[in-house]
Amino acid sequence: MEVMSSKIDEPVIKRLRNEDDRTEIAREEDDATKEISFKQTQEQKDNKLLTDSDDEASAVIDSDDESFTFPPDEDISGMLDGVQYNGHFPTVTDRYFVPYYKMNVQLPGDDICIRVHSNRICMLSLAPSHVILQGDKEIKKVDFKVSDKIDRSLNKVSGKGKHGAQPLQTNSNICTISCFDGQTYVIKCCMIGKLVEVNEMLLEKPQLLREPPHRGGYLAIILPNIKLLESLKQSLLTHEQYTERVKERETEHERAE
Repeated sequence: MEVMSSKIDEPVIKRLRNEDDRTEIAREEDDATKEISFKQTQEQKDNKLLTDSDDEASAVIDSDDESFTFPPDEDISGMLDGVQYNGHFPTVTDRYFVPYYKMNVQLPGDDICIRVHSNRICMLSLAPSHVILQGDKEIKKVDFKVSDKIDRSLNKVSGKGKHGAQPLQTNSNICTISCFDGQTYVIKCCMIGKLVEVNEMLLEKPQLLREPPHRGGYLAIILPNIKLLESLKQSLLTHEQYTERVKERETEHERAE
């Protein structure tokens, strides 16, 4: 009898289990539906907030701010009140190079300018007070062949260490400048280092030497001996000291005449 009772109850147990499973599934589906509905509602709220924010931003942009008035198209002077401007913008050499000077290197008026870049590389040029740049003196030729064996224009370098660069001493010749009045001037390096390059444009257009450095009026680019750079700067004149010395020399010439 107990066996028969067990067999009779078995379908009932299975049916109850199936109902429990369906109930559990229905509960899970209901939870999932509620979660989806919650997410949709939250997204709608977020979208509304974004829309309201955009509307507020647009309102700020579109609103008339009476505290600021745009200047007329033909007058922008008011916009430059906060800008330091003295009539011209600084050149590349003005921004990144600091000029130093050496006067009377070999003869009176043989003045050289050495501009030092922030990365310590140097640009060599004639100082504005150099005798070549005075008056109507015309430059005939710039020759970088300083001896039978050395031609600065043939200098070739490679790599960060400037391998193959021609070595330079303080009294090394960079070039010879010839003028139409028959005068010839030998330009010295004035520093210890390596020659990076010379201004080959001067070979075809020597008159460029009268132009500012950023327009081609320089002689050479030199990598100085880094260990001696600070002592080099101390041995040269700053721009203020150079300007004062030039004024003193001009005063002496006026008195002599």
